[in-house]
Formats: sequence, structure tokens, C-alpha cells
Amino acid sequence: MSPSPAVVRAPRRSLRAAAVTATAALLLAGCSSGGNDPAPTSIETGPATSSSGAPGTSGAAADGPAGTIGPDGCVVDFDPAADYFPDKSTLTHAENFDLSYHGSYQVLTVQQPTQGGSPESYVLLRCGAPTPELTGELAGATVVTTPVRSVYSGSTSHLPNFPILDQLDTLTGVASKALISEPEVQARVADPEVAEYAAAGTVDAETVIAGRPDVVITAGTDDPAYATISAAGVPVLADAEWLENDPLGRAEWVKYFAALTGTEAEAATFFDQLTADYQRIKDSVPAGSPVPVVPGQPYQGTWYVPAGDSYGARLLADAGGTTAWADESGTGSISTDLESVLARAQADPVWLASTTWTTAAEALADEPRVAEFAAFTAGNVWNAAADVTAAGGNNYYELGVARPDLILGDLVAILHPDTAPGHDFAFYLRLS
Repeated sequence: MSPSPAVVRAPRRSLRAAAVTATAALLLAGCSSGGNDPAPTSIETGPATSSSGAPGTSGAAADGPAGTIGPDGCVVDFDPAADYFPDKSTLTHAENFDLSYHGSYQVLTVQQPTQGGSPESYVLLRCGAPTPELTGELAGATVVTTPVRSVYSGSTSHLPNFPILDQLDTLTGVASKALISEPEVQARVADPEVAEYAAAGTVDAETVIAGRPDVVITAGTDDPAYATISAAGVPVLADAEWLENDPLGRAEWVKYFAALTGTEAEAATFFDQLTADYQRIKDSVPAGSPVPVVPGQPYQGTWYVPAGDSYGARLLADAGGTTAWADESGTGSISTDLESVLARAQADPVWLASTTWTTAAEALADEPRVAEFAAFTAGNVWNAAADVTAAGGNNYYELGVARPDLILGDLVAILHPDTAPGHDFAFYLRLS
């Protein structure tokens, strides 16, 4: 990642090289869901460890003697008192999911599987262990045998986690191949064996069921097809990292994927380095008043700006910037209009857009009154469109989710250019 604040960044095309240097990847050939597991058995109640400080669900002791795990990641000679998770994830920034450990299985809980939704818990069972008797809140919970070796992914924001964890071969299906940005992932999905199951935006349940993946991961949105898929015996798990407002919280969902693939050590190495790099860039911001920024752009009569507690506002604040709406509470967007933005931000020296503009002429063609902003007149309009595929896939929304340090580095270089001469921009470009 970034050897020095905001100026030099690691090659973006080698995600795992930037993440893992000290540990070898676990073998992936673990038992898949639907294998010949031993008959269900009742696991003795004992203490559980939780990754985030939340109370663990009662189950087999998670701090017992180390159990034996084979080279395929599966339990050998099951001992109900043993701990089969030598590497446990600890969550420090993510708030929308929890992990707790129970000897031979984990409980993964997504607090909001969809916006405003009720919590859902999933049991991640180490292959080779007997299925526990699930009672109470876990009665009827989805059980996934891990480590998985076949994942269908519903969002491009998931995809960087596979090369980061050296698990690209585990990716066997994607919602759509068209909008993928990262070359490593593009090469993987070019394999005709990798399924495409929602190219038109609607999940094709028949395609998923025919593919029999170990797990389908949603994009944090609901679709009636998921119930059909689940009823057919294919586990469906929610991923709603987009509801995290902390940039590092979104990136920490790499540990969600690590729980499924048995790569907790790799995830910890990656995330520890990421947080250190992010903090180093943040610390490089000069002292003084934050730089006022025009956020967003007009669209069909409406202009959306980030509320003060949102993901975008947090990134901007960490980069030493602010907007006229920074004091307005909320975690989403505020709906306003061109006249209101002119009244509050016309003189702001920097404009950060999030549209398809690459030239000033394109901006003027959309809305001639953009010329009234000081940032436009000064030629200081920037857009997160430096890494967009011909089909329209924008890597800001793919790699940027896993690498907020790269976004932060771009923002610091835009707002404080003297601190980052020669910065190699990952996502932002200045309108020509």
C-alpha cells in the first residue's frame, strides 16, 4: 500500500501483494455444503468468543484445546471440547456484522441485511465437524460448511476481497460480468465456467440453483429469487457493507469473506496494513481550517449532497475538507437543488463530482449554470472517473471499497496539492 502519505501508492493491480506478505494462504479444497457430514449432534453449551465485544451465542467452548485441522481445512477426529479456529477475526471498525466463535463453528450476524432490515445470523460450520443442534435464536439458521470453494457474488464491491485473500478460484458466479473493473477479476470471470446470474438486474434463480454454489452473497438488497434459491438448498447470505459509514468499516468486510474461506490470518494482515496506511495519509493533512468543497452535481433538477455523518462526509473530513452541509446530521444524502448549492457553495475553491463528466464541456452541456461556481471557473473540478471501463464499470465503487486509503490519498492530493506533488491518482481526474 502507500509507503508514504498520499504520494506513492502500491500497484493497484496486485491486490494480494499489497495485502499479504507474512502468511501463506490456506488450502481451499475444504468440504462443500451438502457433503456427507456426520449426523446432527447436540454441542455442549459453553463460553463463546465474539469478535466485536457483542455477547457470543452459546456453543462449544471457543478457548478449548486446539483441534486438529487437515490440509483441506476440515476437522480431523472431532473433539467437542476443542477449538477449531486458531485464527480469529477481531472487528474494530465495522458495525453491521459480528462474528462469534463456538469451537467447531462461527456465528456470523449481519445487523441490517437490507436497509432497515432485522438482523440475520448464519452458522459457519467447519467441514468435518458434526452439525450442531441449533436452538433459540439460531433455530432454523442457514448453515454454511466452510471453508467454501464456490461463491456467487451479487456486487462488484465484494470482488476485490477474492484476490486480496488469494481466493479468486473460489469466485464461481457473479451477478453481472459487464461492470467489473479489476483486471484480475475480469480475467477470472472471462472463464465460461464462471456463471452470470443477474445480467439484466434481476436474479435468475434457475441459473443459481443449477450451479449449486456453496453460498450466494447478496448485495444488501432483497430479491424474491433469494427465497427460491434458499428453498432449493443453496445458502444465501447478506452482505450490506454499503451501510457502513466509516470507510475502514466498509473495508473491514474483508473479514466477512475470510470467515467463509478460512483466511482470517490473511485478512488480518491486509487490514492492519490498510488501517496503518489510512492513518498515515490522514496524519499528513496540514493543520488549519478544512478546505470548503462543492459536493456532487445537479441531476434532473435535484442535487444530492452528503449528510454530515455519511461515508462521503467522513472521507472528506479525514482528507481535511468540508462542505456547507457538514453540520447536518444523517448518514445518507440530502436532497437539494442548484439554486441552494449556489447560495451556499458558489465560492468554494474545489468541486468534487461523482458523475460521468471528464471535460468541462460535458458539465456545461448538462447544466450551463455550473459556470457560476468559482471552482469551475478556476478549473478545479474533479470527478471520480479516472478508472472507468468501456462498459461503464467504475473502480471507485469496486476497488475503492476495499482500499479507502487510495481514495483518501487522492482527496488529500486534490485538497492539499503541495503535500503530494506528483501524486498518482487512483480514481479522480480533473475535468479537462
